[in-house]
Amino acid sequence: MKTALITGATSRLGAPLAWFFARENYRVFLHVHRAREAADELAQKLAETGAKAEIIVGDFNERATIAAFCTELTARCGAPDVIVNNASVFEHDFPGRADADKLAASLAVHALAPFMILEAAAAAKQPQGVVTVFNILDQKLLCLNADYYSYTVGKNALMTITALWQGADRIDMRVFGLLPGLMFPSGPQTEQRFIADMGKIPTGRATPPEDICALMAFFLAHPDLPGQMLPIDGGEHLMGRRRDIAFE
Repeated sequence: MKTALITGATSRLGAPLAWFFARENYRVFLHVHRAREAADELAQKLAETGAKAEIIVGDFNERATIAAFCTELTARCGAPDVIVNNASVFEHDFPGRADADKLAASLAVHALAPFMILEAAAAAKQPQGVVTVFNILDQKLLCLNADYYSYTVGKNALMTITALWQGADRIDMRVFGLLPGLMFPSGPQTEQRFIADMGKIPTGRATPPEDICALMAFFLAHPDLPGQMLPIDGGEHLMGRRRDIAFE
């Protein structure tokens, strides 16, 4: 049975990803940090459908705890067939009013953890095995604005990691960068404001999680496609915003 690791598995996108891989008959490893009850509930619901789901608890804020997570992961499944680096921290700050603690957390979760997970997978994989990696980025990296300053720096580091793996001539490690746009209400958005903000996107709708899953399914079904960067945001990155959509 193929295996898939989803970091941040109880987050808003994490749960739909878990359900997708379970339906595709993967043994799903659900990474969680604080939301253990939510992870237990998700794993139980997946098990009730006959899926195989296991929880791995990991704090991505420190190098030592990330290393312990990688050791447990490779001990339990070797190198996963699929890795989805979805874990994230999303707190607002702004240049001139920034917070170094937020930056440290962003770099740890968005860059250091994926960096170490990919290195562990590359070392643990079988010689003929292939690992497909999906790094969840953000469309704003293609059209920067200063909101969520520390978050953006961390995600930019992950995009650089993605690009460097793509240029490493490792056909056994396919690394994709997916750049979704507006998907769920966040930050100061009310539900009413979220609906209004959808009208500012060229397609007039938020990106459904199902579209992210369908894109992953396409890449997994076409193993000859190399890793690449792909915005999936309804054209949001083309809007040239000076502020985050929630602050316009």
